[in-house]
Amino acid sequence: MNIFSYLKDYLSADLVEAISSFVNEDVGKVKQAADVAALSVVAGLLKRSSSESGAKALYKAIERENLFGDKLAQISQLVKDREQLSQIAQKGSNLFSHLLPDKRSVVIAMITNHAKIRNSSATNVLGILSYLGLETLGKQAKDQNLDAVGLAMLLRNQKDSLVKDADPELLNRVAVTLSIEEFERLGYVTPMEEEAIEVQERPRSRGHDNPYADLTESSTFPWKSVVAGLGILAVVGGGYYAWQQYGDSIKATAGQDSTNLEEVAVPADSTALYPDTTAAVNTAVAGNGVAAVPAGGLADKLSKHLASPAAQPGAYFTFDEVTFDPVTNQPTAQSLPALNALAEVMKKNPNLQLKFTGVTKQFGNKKNVFKQANSIKSFLTNAGVEIMRLDAGSFLSSDSTKPNRNYIAVKVIRQ
Repeated sequence: MNIFSYLKDYLSADLVEAISSFVNEDVGKVKQAADVAALSVVAGLLKRSSSESGAKALYKAIERENLFGDKLAQISQLVKDREQLSQIAQKGSNLFSHLLPDKRSVVIAMITNHAKIRNSSATNVLGILSYLGLETLGKQAKDQNLDAVGLAMLLRNQKDSLVKDADPELLNRVAVTLSIEEFERLGYVTPMEEEAIEVQERPRSRGHDNPYADLTESSTFPWKSVVAGLGILAVVGGGYYAWQQYGDSIKATAGQDSTNLEEVAVPADSTALYPDTTAAVNTAVAGNGVAAVPAGGLADKLSKHLASPAAQPGAYFTFDEVTFDPVTNQPTAQSLPALNALAEVMKKNPNLQLKFTGVTKQFGNKKNVFKQANSIKSFLTNAGVEIMRLDAGSFLSSDSTKPNRNYIAVKVIRQ
């Protein structure tokens, strides 16, 4: 079976028209968006299932959401109900974000540019196709009684069909967007196959025509090894000297880079709608030595936002009270009150969904800010917040009006 072809077959004229009406976009543009979304879903799931941990995460997601193809036969009827279609789009979008962290936003941007539709429309199209793709995959797992590895192997077998049926230029664009460097080598590798590959790629020693050549040839002194060793010693010695001379300033700079936050550069400053009415921020220290929650912090602003009748999803805030260890990228002890307060707000508002984005202006720091954003997601998950309500990402800012600092942007996805 060919999952990519299945997804394209599901995109009947009626389904595309229903999606078009739902997102209020031209039918032709929605068809273009759906085609690239279907390709992105299959390629993304293939990438996710390329490792054992990824294969297990994919299988657990299908199992947890009970996506075993039971609704596929009714899909033409379900999409006629706007509420049902909205739920399908939301669930699929959340699953794509969960299985491919930090990829949903770039895929949505690609779909938006390719089909010339709105960002929100691309989000819904990707969500719907993600849901259909996982239902299709789940149905195969159920019908063939597959476990996580079997499901991953099934996906790997889709690769040839995908390359054959997809537009080469579009497939290459999807591969670049999903950071797939070599599509031909993508797919789950069993331990036996991995061992065989290792044996094939292991360098073999050069043989000699003369069986006694090793006795007659003069030995060669390992100059290359000696020079390499001296070079390593020189680097280590130089690094130690530099640390002794400039260590304090280096540590101070590292701490400053990760802990000083800035305001979010967004189309509409949502923070301004909920100003801090206190004369100054409360930085008192609690009895246990941990800083108290700053007045007017993220938890307070979110509460005011949710209480406002005019509030809409899409609002942005900055998480100014959270700071991170410059080495581990984990929240500092001083951040715990603010994180706990945020967890309480999310527990009191079960529909609230947030995305935490680490923003930086330094390309080399993008991985660090993503780890910081993801550490907030992990903290809230451990505090009892459902993981499907949380998303994490990173963004490389080019806003010249802002200082060169990192910060966490928080977007209200659903409320």
